[in-house]
Amino acid sequence: MVKIAVEQPFADVRRALKKKGYQAKMVKQPTDAIGYDVCVVRNLDVFDGSHVEGSLVETRGRSVNEIVDEVEERLQRAGKIAGTADASKSSSGGGFTTGAVIGALAGAAAALLTTPKTGKELQSIVKEKTLEVTDQVKEKANEMKEKKGKSSPFETIPDGFRVVTVGSGNPLTEVGRNAPSTLVQYKDKYFLVDCGASTTSTLMELGLPAKKITNMLFTHQHVDHNGDFWTFFIDGWQGSTGRRELNLAGPQVQDLYDTTVNFFKKDLEYRASLGTAKDGALTNVNITDFTEDQHSLELDGVKITAIPVPHTAPTYAFRFEAGGQSVVVSGDLAYTDDLAPFAKDADILVLDGMMTGTFSDLPEQAAENLREGLEGSHATTEDLAKMAADAGAKKAVLTHLGLGGMDTANVKKAFSDANFKGEIVAAEDGLVIHP
Repeated sequence: MVKIAVEQPFADVRRALKKKGYQAKMVKQPTDAIGYDVCVVRNLDVFDGSHVEGSLVETRGRSVNEIVDEVEERLQRAGKIAGTADASKSSSGGGFTTGAVIGALAGAAAALLTTPKTGKELQSIVKEKTLEVTDQVKEKANEMKEKKGKSSPFETIPDGFRVVTVGSGNPLTEVGRNAPSTLVQYKDKYFLVDCGASTTSTLMELGLPAKKITNMLFTHQHVDHNGDFWTFFIDGWQGSTGRRELNLAGPQVQDLYDTTVNFFKKDLEYRASLGTAKDGALTNVNITDFTEDQHSLELDGVKITAIPVPHTAPTYAFRFEAGGQSVVVSGDLAYTDDLAPFAKDADILVLDGMMTGTFSDLPEQAAENLREGLEGSHATTEDLAKMAADAGAKKAVLTHLGLGGMDTANVKKAFSDANFKGEIVAAEDGLVIHP
């Protein structure tokens, strides 16, 4: 009997395997998977597999069907189940190709059997079906190649700062733009500023699991900036390799933390009962709640200062300094004379670009009403240009975008009129910026 181990909490994978007749058992961690033919694990990056006799199959970024397909192909390669697998092909790609070709032949055979055909008609059917599926195979193979060919920006460690706009969108959910979140990296240390919807999964796609981030900072507590915090907080803490310490800083973070641990009290207790240490969720959480006009702290060798900026909720801009470089993240803000001196000579200045959009996704009157309504809480394009120019920033990154795209011509004109000498960068999800 084939034996398969599935790391918790992937019960859906176990159910899918059991439906296909396999003996699959949940294990708390991969180190418990001794004597199994295949072990399904969360992340191969943190597991060398030296003690496991069978094959390892990673779940990260994949569907249940893709995982089950690879498990079966691994078993075929090992001769544990009937069938053959071409070891020269990728696990998903090879299985898809073989299945597609067989499917094409089966479809053609069905056509032959159900209706009388002439020889030429039969040849035509087979040829048509084969060409159709061949195109599908090529398309799928290209998708898999493209997906697997992407390298993670975090495979290398920068000498100084690196900024990643994890989410570059706005409060309205849009395809192609996640809610606001900016990652500031200094060497091998990470500082996540805001955590809007889909932040955790986007970080994982980029190659950075939440557990590696131990510094979480908030500019303010609006839902588009904190909507994914619960996932980030709990997901990064789970398991034997989860984070065991977390620094939380920003306005109202004490309330956010208290609400989280109170609301998920039973959930956290359950996960702790599975072997996860309480450190990093219920203990070893260091909270710096901004209640004063300015805050300074040092985390992982980086000096971090913050000042309040005008918005509809208590909001702070952050400045990160280390190794002779500096990064400033403004948060959402209307115009203020305070930002330019705070961001003076910043290598990278990340700005709230909400008002740089065309709003063309909205009806004309709705767009005009929204624009007027936002002017008191988000800086105009001209205001952004003035703040960036007065600061002397080397790069101005415009994020918090969407609703029809950026009015590029107006942005260029405004920054030129303000005599901005640096580089203007339009943010995208996953965009990497270096000083």
